[in-house]
Amino acid sequence: RMLLRPCWRVVAQSATRSAWTTTPEAATDRKTPEEYQRTLWRPPTSPFVQTPQAWVSTLHSVQDERVSLIDLHPSIFRAPPRVDLLHRNLVWQQVYRNVQMTKQLSKAEMPGGGKKPWPQKKTGRAHVGSIRSPQFIRGGFANGVRGPRTWFYMLPDSIRLQGLCVALSLKYAQSDVQVVESLGAVPEGADATFLHDMAETRNWGYSVLFVDAGEETMSGGLLEACDSVPSFNVMPLFGLNCYSLMKYNTIVFSLPALELLEERLLRQLHTAGPANKKYRYIDYKDAILEQEDKREHPKFAPYV
Repeated sequence: RMLLRPCWRVVAQSATRSAWTTTPEAATDRKTPEEYQRTLWRPPTSPFVQTPQAWVSTLHSVQDERVSLIDLHPSIFRAPPRVDLLHRNLVWQQVYRNVQMTKQLSKAEMPGGGKKPWPQKKTGRAHVGSIRSPQFIRGGFANGVRGPRTWFYMLPDSIRLQGLCVALSLKYAQSDVQVVESLGAVPEGADATFLHDMAETRNWGYSVLFVDAGEETMSGGLLEACDSVPSFNVMPLFGLNCYSLMKYNTIVFSLPALELLEERLLRQLHTAGPANKKYRYIDYKDAILEQEDKREHPKFAPYV
């Protein structure tokens, strides 16, 4: 990862780095390392399964300040590397949001061509009824594309669940999963320089995805700072998906988001009965067609 540092990062001066320091009031409100410990729900009893661990850091300053070490659930962050299931999820997400808007006109829809171009017989030419037939250069299309067309389908819930666990496990194996105490700890007024310095110091890479428990918990200067950097994004937990996990280099979870993620995934993994739901295209048609209007950002170029 050290070789992949971008050349456009701005190195802050010493005066700027000293401005983003932890205040004494924030240091006194921190919990002890023992208070971060939690009990895993139904941990595996096999002696061959190791429990993954992650450091809990803070976002008060540019430097990486670790406050505790917590355990992660092996069923989520040590899942078998089923790359085929992950590939099915990625293909599904790229396909279902694709809408083909092209519509080619047929012979009946082309303007003009109402009169028969020449008589039916005694001319030695082919029998033609309209100059808008497909064999003419300005004719209609016989078997043209008839949009709007969508390739929408739904994966089984079990495949989507296992693909998400595989994506989290691969990111953890690559040391690209970070846990912070709270995303609201970013100082007010933080700008793009603060995020660039933090990513450079902590070796986060080009792009970072911050995941919080919900929209109502997103506060502080992180949202304003991410607005000026296209490669940094903030997402609530209910929008987490395999495509976003693979798109960004580093995934930063807040501690409440991590606990809620494990709770929801473990509930689905150990639930009784069928996990698949009945999906109808008519129920999701409006949401799919509205995604076409939100692809172009008025300020930033698309980031791939």
